[in-house]
Amino acid sequence: MKIDTTIKAVTAPRSKDAKSTKGQMLASAADPASVSDDVRLTSTSGKLRQFETELADVDVADSGKVEAVRQAIADGSFSVDEEVVAEGLIQESVDNITQQARR
Repeated sequence: MKIDTTIKAVTAPRSKDAKSTKGQMLASAADPASVSDDVRLTSTSGKLRQFETELADVDVADSGKVEAVRQAIADGSFSVDEEVVAEGLIQESVDNITQQARR
């Protein structure tokens, strides 16, 4: 039996008030004099942009460790501890399930 893993979008039903509000918004949008755009950026957004730029420059890999693993693979001395890998996979799964349950 094949399990379908696709997720289909579900639209929440709208209340009667929401429908009338949408109609009012459409009616007012038809009148160009009542339409205005106003965008305001806070200092927080500027700081966020600065942090994003700084984080983009951070090297996330430990080049010494990467080179040691590369050398161990090349000379055949690299070994995988299956128990540690399995425990890591289980912990990651538990973390993902916990995170999904909080949403």
